[in-house]
Amino acid sequence: MLALPTYGISTFLLPLEICENLASAIAQFWWSSDPPKRGIHWAKWEKVCLPRKEGEIGFRMIHEVNLALLAKQLWRLVQFPNSLVARVLRGRYYRLSSPLRVNSASRPSYVWTSISAARKLLLLGIRQKIHSGYEVKVGEDPWIPTTPARPAIPVAPVMHPNMRVIDLINHAAKDWDVGLLENYVNLDDIPLIRIVNWSCGSNKELRKTQYEM
Repeated sequence: MLALPTYGISTFLLPLEICENLASAIAQFWWSSDPPKRGIHWAKWEKVCLPRKEGEIGFRMIHEVNLALLAKQLWRLVQFPNSLVARVLRGRYYRLSSPLRVNSASRPSYVWTSISAARKLLLLGIRQKIHSGYEVKVGEDPWIPTTPARPAIPVAPVMHPNMRVIDLINHAAKDWDVGLLENYVNLDDIPLIRIVNWSCGSNKELRKTQYEM
């Protein structure tokens, strides 16, 4: 029964009321031996949804599954930017940006609104690769190697919103520019930044935006 709405929840963000109704239907089917009569619920739904390795049944929380499947769709847009659906959505919603950046759009479709709702969940488990640093915004993209990854924390003077990681690199010395890091980035972030690998690439590579899990 849990597999029936999989297609729908892979595409649309269900209202919480619908998620609760689905959970109620599953619980009634599980606990009642004589539907539609309500049986005795011997355990809370939250407990029933705990993993089997913890001794429970392993049912899924509908809302969490919904967000996970939408995050999978968002991840495909990142991993396969030349697919037809990615090109269509990019042309409409993030032409000069990334699907992982918050972009304002006038009258977005419900599909795009649904996929965007999974952005925070996906960002919990990915980090943007540096490469040359040309595509990575210092104060906006998740590139600091923490768990979860996050942008750098700025210090005064106020960091320009479009400052890129490449601006913090001393290309003559082929190393991070510590003076610039101290001027623009929180001191606690500097040791984390200095262990991040970066490399100069071709112009084609400079235009790529890549992430890793």
